[in-house]
Amino acid sequence: MKEVIRKILLVIFLGIFLYAAYNLATIGFKYYKVDKDTKAVKETYVKQIDDSNDPLKRKIDFTALKQKNADVVGWLYIPGTKIDEVVLKGANNDTYLHHNIDKQYSFAGELFVENVNNANFKDVQTVIYGHNMKNGSRFHDLRYFVESDTFKKYNKVYLYLPDGSVNVYTTYVGRVLNANSPLYYNNASYQEVISAMQNKAAQVSEVSKEEAPLLMLSTCLTHDDPRRYVLGARLDRNVVIS
Repeated sequence: MKEVIRKILLVIFLGIFLYAAYNLATIGFKYYKVDKDTKAVKETYVKQIDDSNDPLKRKIDFTALKQKNADVVGWLYIPGTKIDEVVLKGANNDTYLHHNIDKQYSFAGELFVENVNNANFKDVQTVIYGHNMKNGSRFHDLRYFVESDTFKKYNKVYLYLPDGSVNVYTTYVGRVLNANSPLYYNNASYQEVISAMQNKAAQVSEVSKEEAPLLMLSTCLTHDDPRRYVLGARLDRNVVIS
């Protein structure tokens, strides 16, 4: 009898082990594919003009990107982080939440612009969303901007546009924000956004009172936490890349 029980338990434990191993392998493959696809897009459409690593010496092939997907509206790059990815704007906020640039299902989705915003990044504040991926892709690295060292050291954000120019932003706030905050919607003035974003924020820096388009980058803390890591930046200048 004991031998029968032992064999039954062995079968049960083996089944549990195989099921867990299958799930881990499935998750691992999903992350592998996200990483592979993200790198492939970057290698195909982003070229450094010279060897300087100057963000203003990069060319994004928007003609080819637009042919691939007409919803492409920009390319976001933050030096010192892994954030260096295409930005899209779909018909609604669900379009690229779990679909990639090829419009195929992907649990990582893509970086995408808030539906209430215009695609030209000239609103008082434009919001860009991205998942907090464990493999470091999408907006995983936003978490570091609530820390003083990262916030001070990496304070420039580059948004490349289809017209061949690049918006250069300076960060002014790094914080955690509730997902239902009214700051996600385009209904406040420049100064109202600045004041609300910096209120009780973990990291802040001085920001000009002269109005300029603002950018908010947002990602979740964890899968079941209603709060968001947020990085706010103000447009300094628009540069045409020659």
